[in-house]
Amino acid sequence: GARLLRCLREPDSMACFLLSAVGVAFGGQSLRRPERCSLPARSLLGRTAAVSRRESLQLGAGLSATFLAPLAAPRAAFAAAQDPNDLSRLKKGLDSVQFLLDNWDRETVDPNSGADSPDRVRFFLGLRTTDHPLFQVDKLLIKAQKSLPDDVDFETWIDSVEGLNSHIAKINELAYTSSFGEYNPGGGKEQVRKYLLLAKEEVVQARDSLQTMVTLLKL
Repeated sequence: GARLLRCLREPDSMACFLLSAVGVAFGGQSLRRPERCSLPARSLLGRTAAVSRRESLQLGAGLSATFLAPLAAPRAAFAAAQDPNDLSRLKKGLDSVQFLLDNWDRETVDPNSGADSPDRVRFFLGLRTTDHPLFQVDKLLIKAQKSLPDDVDFETWIDSVEGLNSHIAKINELAYTSSFGEYNPGGGKEQVRKYLLLAKEEVVQARDSLQTMVTLLKL
């Protein structure tokens, strides 16, 4: 009785706690008034939930940074590698094409099988990888045209640009067709070599067009 009176006067006291515990032990039949004893627990749970939400948000932000950073980095690297204002890409592309011509027999053969590998030609013209200086060269040429000297022979420039685009398109087609020449009806290794030699003629002309543009730009 004394504990009950004390609990009614002081609902947060130890007496209240003991009476609540007794009520739970006897099937949950506790006094209505001592329900206030559960308030501190609800407050604690509220604070815990708030902390958990905050930690979850921080964790989510951390995970986002972790997973998105690798995605952002390649985009930045890609943009840097394909700077449309970097006219030195034309000179580097010319060097790449010249290297192919100087080492044609070695670079157009599969190092493992020893068979002709026409598709390798496409690599040296920027048709296989995004980090090659001639990748999407058409966009670079738009910028390059704005940098032409005032005394440039504009007709020669136009002819070179159109020629380069045409030769690259033909190289792409011939190299691709040649790759399947052995398996096409009436094809064989001779057909592969035929298309490969035709592609070489286009590579020579593409080199000449690039050389003309590099000269006109005074690179």
